Amino acid sequence: MPMKNFLWLVASIFVIALLNTFVGGMSGQALAALILAILVFWGKGDGWIAGYNTSNEEEKAKVNVKRLRFLFGSVLILFAGLTALYDIIGKGIFVTSILLLCVVSIILANTWAQKK
Repeated sequence: MPMKNFLWLVASIFVIALLNTFVGGMSGQALAALILAILVFWGKGDGWIAGYNTSNEEEKAKVNVKRLRFLFGSVLILFAGLTALYDIIGKGIFVTSILLLCVVSIILANTWAQKK
């Protein structure tokens, strides 16, 4: 991992820890997810995308990186929204929504975010 990406990772972990300390609970996690989404949209979060970060250059060439970033950033924003609404929607709907979000994102990452 290049030093610049490592510094982004350390800075984001630091910000997440501060948010969870000062804001606390689900609100801190929602804000942290929004910050991570912004970093992903800027192209600074490729190392956080599971599977992509450990792929070799051949496998990375098969992936449309812009679409994968958009998908991962969108998933983080949806997660932030669900997390912020946790007290309103309840535990059952929250867990079901997160599982559905995971399944849909896996399917889209393996179809829509691949190069044709």
